Amino acid sequence: MATTISITQLVGLQRAEFAKAARLQQRILHIQCVIAALAAVSVFFEAPLVSYGVATVALGFAGIWALIGWQYRASRGQAERARRATLLMQGLDETISDGELRKLKLDFSVTTEQGRACEDANYYAAQAAPGLPRLVEMLEETCFWSCHLLKGSARRSWFAFIGFVVTGLLLFLLSVLVFDGDRLQSAARLFCVLLTFLVSTEVVGAALAYGDASQALSTILPRIEAVRASGNRTVDLLMILSDYNSAVEGAPMFWPGLYENERDRLNQLWSERTG
Repeated sequence: MATTISITQLVGLQRAEFAKAARLQQRILHIQCVIAALAAVSVFFEAPLVSYGVATVALGFAGIWALIGWQYRASRGQAERARRATLLMQGLDETISDGELRKLKLDFSVTTEQGRACEDANYYAAQAAPGLPRLVEMLEETCFWSCHLLKGSARRSWFAFIGFVVTGLLLFLLSVLVFDGDRLQSAARLFCVLLTFLVSTEVVGAALAYGDASQALSTILPRIEAVRASGNRTVDLLMILSDYNSAVEGAPMFWPGLYENERDRLNQLWSERTG
């Protein structure tokens, strides 16, 4: 039996899956914060019973973190897979095989209703004729948006990092004035825990990954223009498409709420670029 799904429906499912992955990513960060907070609090207690209790709770949260991390990777992977399919199907005005389409549809972890709520018939603004010209235009559009959103995500990540460091320094300086020798030593250990958390989790790593991906996409945009000028060479276009996918999928999800905040401004910038 043939499987039918329109581009608009596929875009809706894709966006809903991305939204789910973003929520899971936020939960991961929240759990990491809880684990770091437990580690920070534990330095102020020397009683073995308290230490064992905190360690047990932290271990439980670590298990939840691992489970949600697995769910996030699966959801993000499916969303990216749908994005690639949407780009090719709408750009080339062709459909993938019925077997591939059926598997793609079955692998979504969001419901049809959730996908319907995210449908947008004008998600891509490309107006070129179907085929390589439209695919080039769609690739340029999505690269333009991704580049700006990744830059914005990098800035927010660095601001968050600076905010955490400043807060930690202020707390440490306050502890110097308030605590005695033993408490001061505990405060120093607490500050080290906070710094370890910042460096080893999403804060610094995400900021660096956002920046690297944004830089990669900024070099892809001129290549897209060159491909268009050369008559849309198929092999060159496929190389650029592969590089784009590699850059975007290697970066974390965009910063929460950034797309909604920047949508109108980027729509205006894109209209000016293509006008």
